[in-house]
Parts: sequence; structure tokens; C-alpha cells
Amino acid sequence: MGEPGLDHVLDSLRSRMAAFEDTGDPSGVFSDAATEEAALLIDAVRERTAAGLAGAWDDTALAVAGRLHWKRHLTVPPSDTVHDEAALLLFVRPFRADRSLVPEVVWSPLAGLTEEVARLNLLETSAGEIAEVAEAAAGHGLAQSVVLPLRVAAAMLPDRHPGCAPVLSALARVHHLLHGDGSGHDGALDAAIEAAGRAAAVMADDWPGRAVLLSRLGLFRWERYNRDGDEADLTASENAGRAAVRACGDGDPARPGCLHNLVIALLSRYELTPEPSVLAQALEAGREAVRTADPARQAAPLHALSLAAALGLRFDRTGDPAALAEAERALTVVLEGAADDNPYLPLVRARLDELARATVAEAAPDDPDVAPERPERPRPPGRGRGPRKWRWTRAG
Repeated sequence: MGEPGLDHVLDSLRSRMAAFEDTGDPSGVFSDAATEEAALLIDAVRERTAAGLAGAWDDTALAVAGRLHWKRHLTVPPSDTVHDEAALLLFVRPFRADRSLVPEVVWSPLAGLTEEVARLNLLETSAGEIAEVAEAAAGHGLAQSVVLPLRVAAAMLPDRHPGCAPVLSALARVHHLLHGDGSGHDGALDAAIEAAGRAAAVMADDWPGRAVLLSRLGLFRWERYNRDGDEADLTASENAGRAAVRACGDGDPARPGCLHNLVIALLSRYELTPEPSVLAQALEAGREAVRTADPARQAAPLHALSLAAALGLRFDRTGDPAALAEAERALTVVLEGAADDNPYLPLVRARLDELARATVAEAAPDDPDVAPERPERPRPPGRGRGPRKWRWTRAG
């Protein structure tokens, strides 16, 4: 006997697999209910092991959970190795205790895994901790190494498991980092959007990472809009961005970044469909992002740059020099408050130089004998221009 109440879970999972063998219908073994039963067993074994209570029941439970993923592996294309990896991970301990608990076909590969099993897995670490470790590793240039562990963990977690959204959110960020590292990871942006979208669909209303995830999803959809020009991505980016801002409480340190990502989506919308109300929304969000951002944070210059972009579009529309003056003030303040090694300072200085030239040009006297060099003013936004790729817009 195992944990009180878990033996019926074990029996239910066995019944699902027996039904699959009898009927050939894989829906039962691919259901979220089956994933939930396997996850209950896995979580119980991890907790029992940590408490020094593990025994024969635990080997049996892992073997049954492993067989679920093994059966899934046998029904998916050979290129999809996630369930294969999950099954082998779960089979290692039962194989050590009694190899008859696991399919004979995996004995050979398991023999080579018994001493070198990856530790970033649900048998060793909780889902929330896996997400934290993976995000930290990805931030230190190890994104590629954590993709498979995160994908395996995600495949082993049911939608309503509290660790599902954090793992998927981490997976989305890792894919996005791979998309932006210049190493040619084809499909990484689409994979990031898929993972973030699933995380958004399953996350709890009170999950602390809700706002950041939604903002990232908005950023990813905006980037794909710039890549493919599909307006549906832009609309999804705006919706996710607004939801992210709503999810932020007052004083939330994530709020300026969420506002920033909303601003860049609104600027792209305005470029596509130049409605004054859209630009007004971008200006309102941009001003709040600049006003509430911590000057010491690395992304603070980005908020000022996106606000300056919105103010530049307002100047293009109205010709009001106050817009240029406000943009210059915002950029000057952030330039003074940022650390000397902030990687975005060159962009701030370049934008200030552009504004200075534009201000001089606007102030030149209307005299035919005076012909100062005027920078070419960007063409006013209009329909059919296609997506504009703002250089300074990544903050998520």
C-alpha cells in the first residue's frame, strides 16, 4: 500500500491503459485526467523519497506512470521524443529495483542511464523549482540545455497542476531567448508563443507570474507580427498587453515593463491604422511606464525610448514642438539616471541627437536665404505600410 487514497489512483491509471490495449483508442491515455493521475503518483513519490519513506509501492507507482508515457510515445511520430524521455526517466528507479516492472525493450537504454539521470526533473525537484532553475540557467546562456527538461516536465503535468503554468512560462522564455540568440533556431518564436499561450490558458487567477507571462505573450505575438505581417498577431499582442497591465497591481515592479510592451503594440497599430485614440493610449501608457520605472533597472531607457517614439508620431501628426521637448526631457532624465554600462544608452544618445536636429530644423527662420539642413521627416503613418520594426522595443 502507498499513500492513503493513492492506490485508487494507481488502479485507475492501470485501467486506462488496459482500455487502450483492448480498444486501440488512445484518447484515454492522452487525456488530462490520465496526466493528472500520473502526476499525483510522481509528486507523492518525490515527497515520500524526501521524507525517507520510499519503498516497493513507489517503484510500482513510477513504473505505472512511466508506462503511461511509454504508451504515448508509441502512438506519436518518432520525431517527438518527449514522452520517450519522460518514460525512461520514470523507469530508472523501478528498473534498479525490479526490471520486470518496466518493458523489456527499454532495459538496454536504461542500463546506461542508471548512473547519469538529469536532476532537473519532477522526481528530484518540484515543478515550480524546475521553472526557477531553468529561467536562471537560460539567463546565463544555458537556454538550449534546459529546453528538453522543461518540455518533459510540461508533458508530465496536467493543466490544473500549480506547476504547469510556471514550467510552460519558463519554456516560453527559453524558446524566445533561443529565437533571439542569432544561432538560427528555426521555429523558436512559434514554440515560445505556443508555450506561453498554453500557460496563459491554464494559469490560476492568483498566480504571481500572471502579468509577466501575459506581457511576454504580447511581446512574442508582436514580434511575429513584425516577422509575418499577420494582423491577428498584432491584435493578440494588444489584448495580451492590456490583460498584463490589468493584472499588475499598483507598485508592481513588473508594471512599467508591461506598459512598455503594450506601448509598442499600440504604436504598430497606429502605424497600420492611424487613429488618434490609439496614439493617445500609447502616450498615456508610455508616460506611466516612464514615471513609475526604477531608473536603476536596465530596461528603464527602453520605456523612455518607446515614449519618445510615440511623441515623435504625435509631432508628425500635429507639428506641435512640445512633443519633441517632452521626448527630449524623458530621454535626458533616463540618461542621467542609468548606470554607465547600461546597454541601451547608445540608443538613447542617438535618439537625443535626432531630436536635437529636428528641433533645430523646426526653429529655423522662414527666410529663403537661410537653408539649414533639415532631416527628412518620416512619412506620416497610413494604411498599408506594413509592420514597423522599432529597434528599441524589447523589455519583456
